[in-house]
Amino acid sequence: MTIVLVLIFLFLLFMILGAPIAFALGVASLSYLILNPAAPIEIISHRMTGSLFSFILLALPAFLLSGRMMNCAGVTDRIFDFAVGLVGRFPGGIAHSNALASMLFASMSGTAIGDTGGLGQVELKMMKKAGYTTDFASGLTAASAVIGPIIPPSVVMVVLGATAEISIGRLFLAGIIPGILCGLSIMGLVYWRAKYTEEGRSWPITRVPWGQVLRAFLKSFFPLLTPVIILGGILLGIVTPTEAAVLAINYAIILGIVYRELTLRKLWDTLKEAVEMTGVFMFIFAIAGFFSWILTLGGLPQLIASTLTGITTSEVGLLIIIALLALAVGAFLDTTAAILLMTPIILPVVHMAGIDVIHFSVVFILALVIGIITPPFGICLFVMSDVAQIPVSRVTRAALPYLIPLSITLLLIILFPQLSTWIPSLFFK
Repeated sequence: MTIVLVLIFLFLLFMILGAPIAFALGVASLSYLILNPAAPIEIISHRMTGSLFSFILLALPAFLLSGRMMNCAGVTDRIFDFAVGLVGRFPGGIAHSNALASMLFASMSGTAIGDTGGLGQVELKMMKKAGYTTDFASGLTAASAVIGPIIPPSVVMVVLGATAEISIGRLFLAGIIPGILCGLSIMGLVYWRAKYTEEGRSWPITRVPWGQVLRAFLKSFFPLLTPVIILGGILLGIVTPTEAAVLAINYAIILGIVYRELTLRKLWDTLKEAVEMTGVFMFIFAIAGFFSWILTLGGLPQLIASTLTGITTSEVGLLIIIALLALAVGAFLDTTAAILLMTPIILPVVHMAGIDVIHFSVVFILALVIGIITPPFGICLFVMSDVAQIPVSRVTRAALPYLIPLSITLLLIILFPQLSTWIPSLFFK
């Protein structure tokens, strides 16, 4: 246990000093060899490469690339126009369109950053044009990006599925209702602010004729087929999750060519960005595998399991504690890194308590992704700050109110497991 404490101390120390997560994990892990001179140095490469030997992990770069291909295929404007046509007629209409467009785009991008960096620019421009302040628009855009990793396909779910050996298909289906609830909860707060606050007041309502709405739907019809292709192919047994992601890439390329948005320059930049992001993910994944193995060897999962079950044996109580831990960790760590670190530690508790692993997964992921808009290090706050060209502090203040509806949604999912398990149970026995 001494080694475990040293590892955790060094990891936290380097994180406080501002070191990248991969290097903080790596330097902390090296202390294991220093404290155990008899341990062969080959164990590093063995444990790092061993954590990457998963066929499911092939889906990670594929989904990363498919989401970015959708960004450059010219679908963002089409999605937002359709969203404006549907909900622009209600109080706070353009703000509602922001949340709805994020829900629709989440079914293509699979990441919060992809939503914020891609669709976020369009949403910000339209909201400012409608009269909303930059702060209000930025806070809402950052908050609605939370939906990205929940509604399938989801890169985060692929990471969790690979780490915990959970069916990706089940996880994708489990995120549908919670993702929709997150979007509706955000829209509920938007409606309240449009009615009762000056900053969120209802600007001139955008009453788009139904004929124009139909035309906007037809323009966005083929992009909206993306989740149907991915989920349909997986559920029908035609393709694996990895093959579905590659299929989505090809589909995005076709859309980009048809819409005349995809150029060789855009394609090259997208491929380069996806490769760089994949390299970062895999590097963190490899080092986290070694770090987690040391923690497991030191008995930390067993200690936490016995501690949590000593506090309460109630499934709801344990899930609330896990959610609070995930909320705290998610505010400091990237979601992927948090999953890689926490899953091997918390999963034994889940199995010991008899908690449905799909229910746990949705609660765990939602709690972590809420952290992307939680200070001090919520990553979407920084991305939105860059997009809107305003200080992070202003984005943070504008995004904080949306933590309330998202936290309520998280609590509902904890209390009612069927919200996450019902749809998977229809397709998987």
